[in-house]
Amino acid sequence: MSCLAVDENEFLQLLIAFDEMSSSSSDEEEQKERPRKRPFKHRKSKGVVMFRDDNGELKVLPPTMSLWYNMYCQTGCQERMSDFHSKFRRRFRLPYDQYRELVEMCTADSMKEDGTSLFKRWRPGKKAALTGKPAAPLELLVLTTLRYLGRGWTFDDLEECTAISEEVIRVFFHQFIKFGSTTLYNKYVGPPLTVEDAIDLCIREYEAAGFPGCVGSMDASHVEHQRISFKHRQAHLSFKLPFTSRTYNIVTSHRRKIFSTTDGHPARWNDKTLVRYDDMASTLHDGTNPLCNLIFELYAYDENNLIIKERYKGGWLIVDNGYLNLGVTIPPMKDTDTRAQYRFSKWLESMRKDVECTFGILKGRWRVLKSGIRVHGTDKSDMMWKTCCALHNWLLEIDGLDKDYTSDWEGELGELNATDLPNAVRTLLSNTNPSARSYAGRAVDEEDYFQGSLVRDEDGAIIVRHMNMTDFRQRLITHFDIAFKKKEIIWPKARLQMDEPYANVQP
Repeated sequence: MSCLAVDENEFLQLLIAFDEMSSSSSDEEEQKERPRKRPFKHRKSKGVVMFRDDNGELKVLPPTMSLWYNMYCQTGCQERMSDFHSKFRRRFRLPYDQYRELVEMCTADSMKEDGTSLFKRWRPGKKAALTGKPAAPLELLVLTTLRYLGRGWTFDDLEECTAISEEVIRVFFHQFIKFGSTTLYNKYVGPPLTVEDAIDLCIREYEAAGFPGCVGSMDASHVEHQRISFKHRQAHLSFKLPFTSRTYNIVTSHRRKIFSTTDGHPARWNDKTLVRYDDMASTLHDGTNPLCNLIFELYAYDENNLIIKERYKGGWLIVDNGYLNLGVTIPPMKDTDTRAQYRFSKWLESMRKDVECTFGILKGRWRVLKSGIRVHGTDKSDMMWKTCCALHNWLLEIDGLDKDYTSDWEGELGELNATDLPNAVRTLLSNTNPSARSYAGRAVDEEDYFQGSLVRDEDGAIIVRHMNMTDFRQRLITHFDIAFKKKEIIWPKARLQMDEPYANVQP
């Protein structure tokens, strides 16, 4: 048996070498497990718009040197342009003074310290922590939102005009529509809170037009939404339109002021479903609306065929024939047998055009509702819709179009020539038989006007919300026919102040 001879010094050197190898491998493993710190890099200044200075050096254009800032945000720029205010209103939909007021509202919100501020990121004087770059001016950001809503621009288009990055504009826009759908909406959109307010806001016009107790017109409209998720696509494809859309139900006055609107719903939902989500219509039907205390009178015939007046309690809305047959929703008649029925239905259809005109004004003024919403999420679509409704009502106040209404067609209709009268009035005054109405349905029978049990209050007034729709509509037809023969029907028209109040409307 042989034995390998090893020198003691060589053996110690091998041990030392082995220890060094094991220690180096463990250090490498620890370094791999330990997160490596990235060296700080001084980023180059970047921007969306560049310009060359006097020395020919290429530099980033700050937003305070952009085209829009020099045209609209500099102090005194409006005095240097003779047609500045008219052009500003056409380009951004708001008058310049109200635009400055809107900027002040956003600035006040940015100064909040309670954690509810939506615009804290763009507080005046705030700078980025690392680069020291000042925040984008709120004046420019508000302009970008108004242009996006008013003309349907893209964020990339706005980037070129303001020298603010597309991402910053996008983030601000989402914060603004949240602000518009809450703060602005609660300030400018809402139904009358008392009967006295309703008389000043809407009831006078409808009383003059022959519809006592009416508090507004109601209808629904579609708004294209191009970013609907695939799983919701079928529900948002309606039978009328070839693209995905959301539908909104609103109640307006004769002055085109929006009293209430629902959140958006799939385009396949019809009016019978949407009305259940409308707060104003629902509260009128269940009796919780303050306007349910409204007292009005209708002409009627007694047993001796003498004209009397009956008292009613509650408010009702003008709708089309797509809604539920409730006592508080009155549509025109599909088929008419008498001149009184035809006259009432034609006049009611003319008054119902108020809500149709409101949709046209909304989509004409805020073109994003016409061209299509391009943001993701149905909640964002609803925010944009409510923001546009709030700005619409604000503009009515600015232009003085929310004031009282009266009419030029009083008494003998102003003794005007037949060619000067509106077509609806000429049709009502015509002695010829009404033209055949091209509506599907059967002839009207007296059995359709079955009068159910009437519910009265302690003073004897008939409660409208408990009535059958057909019965109440026939009572309105009788009242309208008597008032028309008495020449008490006038067409409401805008004027700043009413000369005489309407005696039949009582708080």
